[in-house]
Amino acid sequence: MNIKWLVLFLLFIPFSASADDIDVTIHVDDAYQPFSFSENGNAKGMYIDVLRVAFSRMKGFNVTMEPVPWNKGKKMMKDGKGFALIPAFFHGRDWVYLYPYSLPFYAETIISVCTEEVLQQPRPNWPADYRGLDIGNLAGFDEWGGVELKASVIKNQIDYHKVKSSDVLIKMIINDRLDCILMENREFDYVFKRILKSGVHGEKAHTELIKGPVVGANPVSIGYSASAIKSGKYPYAHEFQKAFDVIIHQMIESGEIEKIMSAYQ
Repeated sequence: MNIKWLVLFLLFIPFSASADDIDVTIHVDDAYQPFSFSENGNAKGMYIDVLRVAFSRMKGFNVTMEPVPWNKGKKMMKDGKGFALIPAFFHGRDWVYLYPYSLPFYAETIISVCTEEVLQQPRPNWPADYRGLDIGNLAGFDEWGGVELKASVIKNQIDYHKVKSSDVLIKMIINDRLDCILMENREFDYVFKRILKSGVHGEKAHTELIKGPVVGANPVSIGYSASAIKSGKYPYAHEFQKAFDVIIHQMIESGEIEKIMSAYQ
C-alpha cells in the first residue's frame, strides 16, 4: 500500500471508531465544592473526577458534563430539558420528575462540628442534646439534620441558620457566630484544611472546632429526568443507565473510587 494512503488510513481509524458514539450531556452542580463545581466554565471536583473515569470506559458514549446552578438543573429535569443531573440524592418521595437513579457511586457522611466549648459537655444524642444552640447548615440541604431537627426548629428549640457555602459556614463557627454546623465529613476536612492553610484565622481555628456525632448518610447518584425519558427524547437512556451502573460497580469493588477521592486530602 502507498505510504501516503497508509497514513491516511491509520488516521481515519480512530475517527471512524468513535463516529458512532452517542453524545450525551449530563448537567452537574456548579457550586458544591469540593465535589462538583465550575472553574472557568469547566466541571471540576471529586465527583467529576470519579465520573470522568467511569464515562471514559462506557463504550458507545461520549459524555460531556456541563456545570449549571443547582436550581436551574432541577428545573431542567422537571421540564424534561435535560437527561440527567449530578449529584442527586434520593427524592423519590417528593421529586417525581427525577427518576430513576443510578447505582450510588459514593455515600456522604454527614457530621456535626462544634466549638470546643460546646462539646465540653457530652452530647452523643442528635439533635436532643443540641437544643438551645445555634446550628448552621448549607442552604438546600435541610434533609441533613433529619426530621427530628426540623421538629426542633419548628418548636424554636434550636436556632437554625442556612448559608450559601461551606467556607462561609466554617468561618461563621470559627468566629463564634454559631455553636455547631452540619457538613459532609470529607468536605469539612477539605475546606477546613484550606482555611487553616490560609492562616487568616491563626491558631484559633486549630483549637475550637471538634467533630461531633454522625447525623446521617446520603448515597450519591446520577438522577435521570423522568419526563425527558418518557417523552422518548433520549432513546439510549436504558442502555446508558445499565452501562454506567456496571462500570461504577466495578470501580466500587476495586476501591478505585476511594483512591480518586483521597487525592483531595
